[in-house]
Amino acid sequence: MEKHQNQVIEENRSKPLINLTFFIDSKSKFKVSNYTLSKLIKDEFGGSIAFTLNPKVDYVITTSANFFSTKTTTFLSNQDLSKIKLINEDYFISQQKLEPTQRSKINDSYSIGNKQDSQVVNVCKKENDVVEKADDDLLKIIINPKHIPSVCYGANELKQPYFPEEYLILKSNLLSSTIIGKQNTNKFFYLELHQAIDNNLKKFYRIFTQFGRTDEIQKSNSQHRYVSNDLKEAMALYSSIYSQKIESDNGYIEVKMNSITKIGSKLKLAQLNQQKENDVNANTHIKVYNEETGEEETGQQSLFQRSYIETNVSKLMDIIYKEASKCLIKNFSVEVTENGIETQLGALSMAQIEEAKSILNEINNVLNKDGIDNQENLEMLSSRFYQLVPSKISTKKNRDSSKSVINSFESLNQLSELMNMMKDLTNSFNSNKTTSESKNHLDMKYYALNTHIEHLHQASAGYQIFIRNFLSNPHHQKAIDNGEIKILNCYRLDKKLESDNFLDVGNVQYLYHGSKPQNLVGLLSRGILPPDYVKQIGGKRTDFGYLGSGIYFSDDVVSSTYTSPIGEKGSRFIIMSSVSLGKVKEFSKIQPSLQCAPSGHHSCKGLKSTPTNPTDFKNNEYVVFNPNQSKLSFLIEYIENYKK
Repeated sequence: MEKHQNQVIEENRSKPLINLTFFIDSKSKFKVSNYTLSKLIKDEFGGSIAFTLNPKVDYVITTSANFFSTKTTTFLSNQDLSKIKLINEDYFISQQKLEPTQRSKINDSYSIGNKQDSQVVNVCKKENDVVEKADDDLLKIIINPKHIPSVCYGANELKQPYFPEEYLILKSNLLSSTIIGKQNTNKFFYLELHQAIDNNLKKFYRIFTQFGRTDEIQKSNSQHRYVSNDLKEAMALYSSIYSQKIESDNGYIEVKMNSITKIGSKLKLAQLNQQKENDVNANTHIKVYNEETGEEETGQQSLFQRSYIETNVSKLMDIIYKEASKCLIKNFSVEVTENGIETQLGALSMAQIEEAKSILNEINNVLNKDGIDNQENLEMLSSRFYQLVPSKISTKKNRDSSKSVINSFESLNQLSELMNMMKDLTNSFNSNKTTSESKNHLDMKYYALNTHIEHLHQASAGYQIFIRNFLSNPHHQKAIDNGEIKILNCYRLDKKLESDNFLDVGNVQYLYHGSKPQNLVGLLSRGILPPDYVKQIGGKRTDFGYLGSGIYFSDDVVSSTYTSPIGEKGSRFIIMSSVSLGKVKEFSKIQPSLQCAPSGHHSCKGLKSTPTNPTDFKNNEYVVFNPNQSKLSFLIEYIENYKK
């Protein structure tokens, strides 16, 4: 094995293009075939091949100094373009003839820019100037311009004005209209502004539009509108179309998606699909050392093998994020992909999620007021909510649209928890906080939680601390002995923010908080918090909890009614928290309107009913009203196996 490692080190020295990515211009005529060139780059020099122009590309291999003037660079910023260098194939041909250890890195002598400096600079400068100026001035939408008539062509019509195949998408906007109530409106309108440049540097402009029902994207219509070679004229028409749609009578608003992946022009969708395939191949196909043959082989590596975090923690991440994803898919018409939370129109942005949560706040205010206009306000706010976050409720045909109105605290809290779940998942997709610079999605999801999670082996000191406290409850020991429960895994939890803010009022105990698996991402990300919305009656809040709207804990895992099984094993999860109870006020009768612990007390306890002391509580219930009085300590995975 050591011999093999030395060989790999020596081989890396002889491959000067490791960590560099190349794009081969398919329209250039090289001295060797594109296939041969690709093989040289990957096998001889250790480089990587990109099949689309993207920010990861370092070099473009081409014979044309005008490459960027005719190539679509939709997904590249000006900064990205400035970093990509144009080179010819001479470097690879000349370096192939040398001994591997004598090969050098790419230098300026192979750059096309050095041979035709003025031409490349002028071409790129002209196009970049257009894009930069357009970004600042010419691409601004002029609201409410005069109606501009135009000829529409079906996107697939054969007879259309000439337009080059390769083009830039200078601008795009997505509009959405959802109206809940007597009507059943749920539609979208999407625009793109295309710019193409032919070999004579003549510019062409075209407006692409796509529109239809949000729940029937596959049946939507697409059209082209052609304008002269003047950008101002193109933007005038673009602005006219946009402005007519957002007029109040049409009910459209602009939606800022994180990425729009399911609608758009053919070239845009083709590039997205190609990039997706490249990313999948790059993330799964690797060189694997075969100890039996002593050779490297192309193989596939599992997601867990490519993770920098401990395997059991990686598997936990896989489980809890999948459960959160399944819950969202069930309740909303979304897909959870590597792009994030994808609705029919694209991946939700954090701004959308925050705006949707603010609408829920407005609904909460309406629900806490009495008034005859409440229903009308709730319909309007519900429409705005589903306009931002399309759901199954709002897209079903032939439904009672009144059922889509968010008009109860139960549905409000359910949607609030789902939005928190979306926020947690979106944070994980946007996160790049891995100290090891890992691009593994499980690693990114782990770091997005901002909670240190350590799997505890049964022989470890940490596990002994856990099990000693767990078995201090005689019922737990009995339950294990009788086969009622079996502990599968234990994870130590440490959330720095909780530890820093922990309010120790004395009487700290280990207590348990059960929850459904789909809520674990939120619990590990935000900690255990009280419900977002509770009904206010006479200035006092009421909640489904017997002791008000605080945070509930139990001293008994077996009696927890809030966990639910998942997977073939029927695994359940429960959190063991350090809770500072301080002085406890005990109750035998329910007190649903409590907003805080009674004066002189720090927490409340509902006493378990016994034959000699009957109460309203089936089990002991502990409640704190200040989230800082608890902090996460352990996460327990267990199964129930009751003997019958």
